[in-house]
Amino acid sequence: MIISLLNLEKNKTAKIIEIEGGPGFHKKLESLGLRLGVKIKKLSSSIFGGPVVIRVGRTNIAIGKGMANKITVEIENKI
Repeated sequence: MIISLLNLEKNKTAKIIEIEGGPGFHKKLESLGLRLGVKIKKLSSSIFGGPVVIRVGRTNIAIGKGMANKITVEIENKI
């Protein structure tokens, strides 16, 4: 299933497949370790507001909802 990072459920793992935005936005995300093909895990719930917290490798990162909405992910299917 393909959705925006903002809509990914808490504690779900997904792979980044698309990033909308200009070169500056891409550069900012790359500096945080977020690029195409990277697997992430969403740690926060989007219900109550606040930033979107994700784990990339062993690092936790908080990004704004607007940024998270521009990142498209594919949910990993656990069998």
